[in-house]
Amino acid sequence: MAGGQGTRFWPVSRQKRPKQFLQIAGSRTMLQETAARLQPFLSPQDIYVVCSDQYVEVVCSQLPELGLEQIIVEPLARSTAPCVGLAATYLKRHYPDEVMAVLPSDHVIGQVDEFHQVLEAAQELAGQDWLVTFGIQPSYPATGYGYLHQGEKIGEFGSRPAYRVARFTEKPDPKLAEQFLSEGNYCWNSGMFVWSIEGILREIDTCMPKLGQALKEIDKSWEDGERMLELFTGLESISIDFGVMEKAEKVAVLPCDLGWSDVGSWKALEDIRSRDSRGLSSNTSYVNIDGRDCLLYAAKEKVIALVGVENLLIIDTPDALLVCDRERAEDVKKVVDHLRKKNLKEYL
Repeated sequence: MAGGQGTRFWPVSRQKRPKQFLQIAGSRTMLQETAARLQPFLSPQDIYVVCSDQYVEVVCSQLPELGLEQIIVEPLARSTAPCVGLAATYLKRHYPDEVMAVLPSDHVIGQVDEFHQVLEAAQELAGQDWLVTFGIQPSYPATGYGYLHQGEKIGEFGSRPAYRVARFTEKPDPKLAEQFLSEGNYCWNSGMFVWSIEGILREIDTCMPKLGQALKEIDKSWEDGERMLELFTGLESISIDFGVMEKAEKVAVLPCDLGWSDVGSWKALEDIRSRDSRGLSSNTSYVNIDGRDCLLYAAKEKVIALVGVENLLIIDTPDALLVCDRERAEDVKKVVDHLRKKNLKEYL
């Protein structure tokens, strides 16, 4: 899935080139990293990208090994349930009996071998009609992630234990997050899923009948752009978690430790970057006089000087500068909302 706007990574992430197409976490773009870590587990011809029409050209340039037929064009952004449904409908035409993995294009995974093992176990589970999600072992009481409560053990798959998901909890408050961590049978919801193509379409029909009907109409209208847009415009913008996973009967979680981060905000970038003894992390040269616990990022090489400041995000681009309290990193998306309201489109 490569259609997100990455608004919490403003001002580096923009509408024309959101964070999945940027070199934020390494020498390759996040989309390129996502495709690369699937190999050799999958060959390039088995990788498909879902994005809007405006990103087709950049996807082609960043992943030249993919054919144009491997890019599924989303008529309109309507969150992940319609996105997943569209992809499954498209893939069913070519691989009606196959299993599909749904992966965000802007995550970081440090343990690639472990990731491949979990994919193998998930494929086996999906073959028994389970909707499978990857549960990340929590390392701290995060309030920015959803949580999965592990219920009864289903069995061993690829020598890995799998559990029925007993309950989903969206972004708990600090007290509840602490409780989840102490109880030990909760995982972070990674937003990565594996299921059979037929299975997810069947569950969409059951849990989201309006979307299911629209997908049947879409399957007759691939060459009719206006009709596709009309159908998507009428769809509810809802995540696959809310629309299907929280309602379906056979939902399984594979707990895993992948060195994972969704890199959901500038603050999250600190978790995958090194810091100096004063808690400073930077992609550029800096001078520090009594500053501490700051993240510095410059789109072009320049020196950043800190004098007596703490707990800041300082993000510099040629036409915009962000200075933000580290604890308010999630609110960066509000800047984008304000720019949109003020019609400052050149900064979006």
